[in-house]
Amino acid sequence: MKNTTIILTITLILSFEICSSALSSEKEVIVYTSVDQVYSSRILNQFEKETGITVKTVFDAEASKAVGLEQRLFAEKDAPRADVFWNSEFMRTTRLAHHGLFEEYHANINHYVDPNYYSPKKLWFGMGMRTRVFIVNTEILSPEDYPTKLSDLINSKYKGKAAISTPFSGSTSTHFAALFNRLGEERFIQFLKNIKENEVSFLAGNSVVKDAVGHGRFAFGLVDTDDALVGIEQGLPIKMIYYDQDGLGVFSIFQTIALVKNGPNPANASRLIDYLLTQRTEKELISMNAVQFPMLTNDDPGRTPQTWTAQSDEMVDSLDSSVKLLRKYIE
Repeated sequence: MKNTTIILTITLILSFEICSSALSSEKEVIVYTSVDQVYSSRILNQFEKETGITVKTVFDAEASKAVGLEQRLFAEKDAPRADVFWNSEFMRTTRLAHHGLFEEYHANINHYVDPNYYSPKKLWFGMGMRTRVFIVNTEILSPEDYPTKLSDLINSKYKGKAAISTPFSGSTSTHFAALFNRLGEERFIQFLKNIKENEVSFLAGNSVVKDAVGHGRFAFGLVDTDDALVGIEQGLPIKMIYYDQDGLGVFSIFQTIALVKNGPNPANASRLIDYLLTQRTEKELISMNAVQFPMLTNDDPGRTPQTWTAQSDEMVDSLDSSVKLLRKYIE
């Protein structure tokens, strides 16, 4: 009788633990995101409060934006741990999609103003645009000396006075892959040689460039609009410049959201994706300056500068090719 009681007790304990584990998994969703934690956490915390679903988040470091998470998703392909990939740019999302890491998802695409903002196969969806811009230190440069073209990076007038993020990760790598795709290999190589000859400095992230320019180490730098606005809010002596407004325009980048194939919590992943891909969430990201321009609505077309972006599906091979040339000519 005593042994029967012990066995029954152990069985009840194990059953309770199994049920608790099942309940826990039913109430969570796992997100990998390269969107800055200060912004993404606020959105994800709101989702938790409104749904009761616990969000477990893996963030990426500033210096390796999206790269570390891309590698992690590749490594976990046969046994995925993530449910949703919320990326700060589109290039690596597209590459992961081409390697079969994402599940087709039927999100509402009626709000999109441009079909290039989501995958033709419904493997990822864009949200919230920011652009590449120059920031200038207003205590070093006077208005008549502000750089106004991307080619000013290689203008001898600014030799040794400019900085950009190391272009192997994040938005800078996406930008350079797009330049490679647009210029062709020969012109792209010449551009890299000119950058090196003009002594452009490479720093560990856009926020580092923002600080370096703001504190007078460089006269100007190339960053994203969100970094520029943070610097302005911090009271740094910087001004944001939309370059090439009489020509091609500034390069634009947008966030992307994808459903990881065979993730552990597909139902909760769907709820999160539907929550993120709304005008409400996009407007909140804009209000926080995480992104600057809408993609899910035409509410504010007058604010958008002249921009260009790349057809992301055409650039899958451009990323590796551009990084290979970058390592050869600027490292």
